[in-house]
Amino acid sequence: MGWRAPGSRRVAVLIVGLWLAVAGAANLAIPQLETVVHEHARSFMPAAAPSSVAAVRSAELFGEPTDNNLNYVVLERHHGVLGAEDRAYYDRLVTALSADTDHVRTVTDLWSDPLTESFAVSADGRAVTVMLRLAGALGTTPAADAVQAVRATVDGANPPAGLQAFVTGPGATIVDEFTAIDRQMLMITTATIGLILLLLLLVYRSSAAAFIPLFSVGLALGVARPIAAAFGGAGVFEVSLFSVALVAAMMLGAGTDYAIFLIGRYQEGVRNGLDSTRALTGAVRGVAPVVAGSALTVATALACLGFAEVGMFRSAGIPSAIGILVVMAASLTLTPALIGLAGGAGMLAPKPDRTGRRWRRVGATVTRWPAPILVTALAALALLALPATGIRNGWNEPVATPDDSGSNLGYAAAERHFRDNQLLPSVVAVQTDHDVRTPAGLIAVERVTRAVMEIPGVRVVQSASRPAGTVPEETTLAGQIGRIGDELAAGIGDLDGQRNGLHDLEAVLDDMAAALSGMRHGLQSSATGLGEVSSAAADMQRGTSELQSTAETAAGRLDPLRGFVSSTPHCPANPICAVVQQIVTPVDEVVAGTAKLTAGVHKLTGGSVTATDALGGVPADIDTMTTALTRARAAMADTTSQLSSIGPRLSEFTGYLREAAAAFEGSAAGGFYAPQRALADPRMSAALDRLIAPDGRAFYLLVYGTGTEWGVDGAARTAAIESAVTEATKEGSLRPVAVHLAGVGPATLDLQQMVAGDTRLLVIATLALIFAIVALLLGSPVAGLVVVGTVALSYAAALGASVLIWQHLLGLELHWAVGPIAFIALIAVGADYNLLLAMRIREEIRGASEATGKRSSVRLRTGIIRAFGATGGVVTTAGVIFGITMLALLGSSVLSIAQIGLTVGVGLLIDTMIVRTFVLPTLMVLLDRWFWWPRRPWLGRGDEQVVRGFVPVVQVDRMGERAAT
Repeated sequence: MGWRAPGSRRVAVLIVGLWLAVAGAANLAIPQLETVVHEHARSFMPAAAPSSVAAVRSAELFGEPTDNNLNYVVLERHHGVLGAEDRAYYDRLVTALSADTDHVRTVTDLWSDPLTESFAVSADGRAVTVMLRLAGALGTTPAADAVQAVRATVDGANPPAGLQAFVTGPGATIVDEFTAIDRQMLMITTATIGLILLLLLLVYRSSAAAFIPLFSVGLALGVARPIAAAFGGAGVFEVSLFSVALVAAMMLGAGTDYAIFLIGRYQEGVRNGLDSTRALTGAVRGVAPVVAGSALTVATALACLGFAEVGMFRSAGIPSAIGILVVMAASLTLTPALIGLAGGAGMLAPKPDRTGRRWRRVGATVTRWPAPILVTALAALALLALPATGIRNGWNEPVATPDDSGSNLGYAAAERHFRDNQLLPSVVAVQTDHDVRTPAGLIAVERVTRAVMEIPGVRVVQSASRPAGTVPEETTLAGQIGRIGDELAAGIGDLDGQRNGLHDLEAVLDDMAAALSGMRHGLQSSATGLGEVSSAAADMQRGTSELQSTAETAAGRLDPLRGFVSSTPHCPANPICAVVQQIVTPVDEVVAGTAKLTAGVHKLTGGSVTATDALGGVPADIDTMTTALTRARAAMADTTSQLSSIGPRLSEFTGYLREAAAAFEGSAAGGFYAPQRALADPRMSAALDRLIAPDGRAFYLLVYGTGTEWGVDGAARTAAIESAVTEATKEGSLRPVAVHLAGVGPATLDLQQMVAGDTRLLVIATLALIFAIVALLLGSPVAGLVVVGTVALSYAAALGASVLIWQHLLGLELHWAVGPIAFIALIAVGADYNLLLAMRIREEIRGASEATGKRSSVRLRTGIIRAFGATGGVVTTAGVIFGITMLALLGSSVLSIAQIGLTVGVGLLIDTMIVRTFVLPTLMVLLDRWFWWPRRPWLGRGDEQVVRGFVPVVQVDRMGERAAT
């Protein structure tokens, strides 16, 4: 291949200047990658994931915003119970959050509702929660901004002394995890650079040799980051803080390795007597294919992440691949230019090679006893890989987030006062074809609720039939029986009072009977007296009639005198007229009085006759009344007697009803029935508004489980919940149109399925592509299979070692992202070292063939010994530095970053120390010519000729020659 080094100092300076100019201009013209990530961050879960679709669909059914950014505010009082000041702060906070419509979609205030207060306030009275649905989808910039805005509101509401407020929940967890990555990566990268510089100084004992790799990688980062930022900002591919971390780590490791390969090969040429220019040219021609093949291998493997469904994988793939390709370009242009400048100035003079002889001894040992060494190495790898068979993937994002983050402090506060997963319910939305806001509809809701409650691990369910997690007593048959018993008991008390009144009525009836008897006798005497009065009245009538007739006759005789009086003017003044008037006037008055007396006597006579006739029938009526009273007294006595016997029986019945109600109280087994009046209760209607859709055709179930909701427990319950809803609606009036499951448990199930699918895809695609690249570079499919197989062994051993450390020693499950990311990194990077060794062995075989002419097996052993002597120290240095670069990620408090760093770092060390040193060369010896099938490098084909003037020294020490033969 036509790889060339910079031809002159001027060209080298031009190359360095060009890289500096491109990096400077790109960083000035394009926003920083972290800024682009913040502005264009995408959802943590794909929009097509079942849990994401369920969250959107259920929100649409309830007329709510479709954001799935669910969070909580947890208020905790350290000493004593929540008081009036705490309640006032809570009310202020709810008001302030409700007013922030830009960031807060809904506020679920359960404390203010007497029916649900017990669910919001802890049993010890020291903590309370309020649920918030915030703007944005989980993992996006709007979601992060909403969480930060809520935290500012919580702090701004001024909690009283002794009360702590935490913003926590799934949304806050994702924000805290990404914030920790962002905050720590600069520190970790700086520490890594410092560590790499120290190691390079120790290895090369030259400041120029130590700074060249870091300067080259630094400029490569300065170019790659703006490229990734530009494409990410344009929406060509996703970027995330995880991709920022991985890009930095991969570029530092790979770029340092490539620089070490070049510097090592350059110094090797100088030791062999070449001048600086020829040594650099030989180094570039010898290492460039390895660098190009390695970079293409790593970039291709990382690009495979772009096909993943999980956003963390997808966002890391293409940016990291771009970074590796930029590092490759820098390694093939900038690094040689820097080496040429430093070498021309005499700053890269090699130190005496103190390790080559030792590595040749290792090569000789490997070629002498390949089978025992291979078996031993494979046994060691198998022993390291053994713990991987018991791997338990961790899906708990709070555990992966720093312990001192606000979300984890909130979870801890909730765990101190509430039962498991109080802040992590699975949200089940059941869509129906009819309105469930009826007694029959709520019975169906309760049947579904009870079916879900029967799932192992489900501790409580909130639903329209159980607004506070338990069935309200007024909606149970047992509660209603107790209410009937209470009403009957009150009725019995009234009946006892009425029975006492009946006794009083009997006494009144007795008095009435006695009074009627006395009245009868009195009326009989009155009738006789009235008869006598009537007879006397008749006599008076006759007497007054005669008197009136006599008076009228006498008055008629005085008519002349009346005429005199009436004709005399001023009669009173006339003495004679006055005397006559005094005679006439009394007579006239007597006549008038006699007429009135006669009329009154007539009336008396008629009235006495009528009264006498009436009183004559009264005794018979009194006798009838007396008989009726007697019958009434008898009926009253019977009623009193019956009431006396019914009362104890009713009291016994009401006691039974009350006892039955007390026996079922709080058990949720008393039978569910919500009468229409219960639905109209304001307390119930408020709860129904939260848990039933506005049109009544959908209802929520909030399912709270035990165990780890962010993990296998929550995921396993998801499938069980859907099955339970289906079974509970086989019969009855409820026929669900759809069942939508959202929340942490369903999202974890989706994540598990997506990670499994992504892992299968990545393993197949990565192995196939790397095999193709290695087979093409080595010209042998067998060699490709061996190289890929050996790095797969190193991955298995690294994974087992990581499981041993994290899971068995530290008690932490391996984060779900570790396996796939570590696989990509180890398979890709591990192939580099094996590829470098295999290509150097092929090169040395050609040289040995030209120099010795010995048979192929001897040439192979000779080539291995020489390759070990030439590359042992270089590859070991590169592997250790890259491994330590990845191990530096252990400084992160984000568990996924730390575990990926350890797994990849250990894997690189295993690959460098065991696989590259003992497994690959022994397999090459045992396979002999079949390793290179169908090509034979010792035949000296034209395209395989060694670069003249750059063949390593043919003569090896006697020990090496003896081992080869």
